[in-house]
Amino acid sequence: MHENSKVEVVGLVRTEESAKKLIKEKKCGLAELLVCDVTSIGTDVPKAMDGAEAMVICTSAVPALSKMSMFRSLLKVPVNILTGKKAFNFRDLKFKYKPGQYPEKVDYEGQIAQIDLAKKIGVDHVVLVR
Repeated sequence: MHENSKVEVVGLVRTEESAKKLIKEKKCGLAELLVCDVTSIGTDVPKAMDGAEAMVICTSAVPALSKMSMFRSLLKVPVNILTGKKAFNFRDLKFKYKPGQYPEKVDYEGQIAQIDLAKKIGVDHVVLVR
C-alpha cells in the first residue's frame, strides 16, 4: 500500500438497529455503514462497495431466548433446590429465530450472496469469519 493510499472501510449491516449499535460502540459515522439485507442482495451492487478490494464477512443468524422456556426454568428452581439438584438448569432453555432469519437463510444463503457479490465487483480478497 502506498503512503498516500486511503483505506476506506464500509460496514455492511443487516438492520438499522445494528447500524445504530455500531455507530454508538465504535464511534463510526453513518457514511461508513451500509444497511442491506444480505439474504436478498440480488444483482444490484450497493454504491458504497464500488471499487472494493477486500471483503470481510461477519454476518450471522442471531437466536433469541424463548421467554416461555425461561419462565418454565424459573418455575423449576424451588423443586430443584428441594431435590438437591442445581437450582437452575441452563440446558432447559430454548432458543428461536425471527422469521426469515434462520441460519440456513443468513449464514448459508447470505454468505453465498455476499461471495457472489464480491466476485461480481472484482474483490481480490474475501475473509469469512465464523
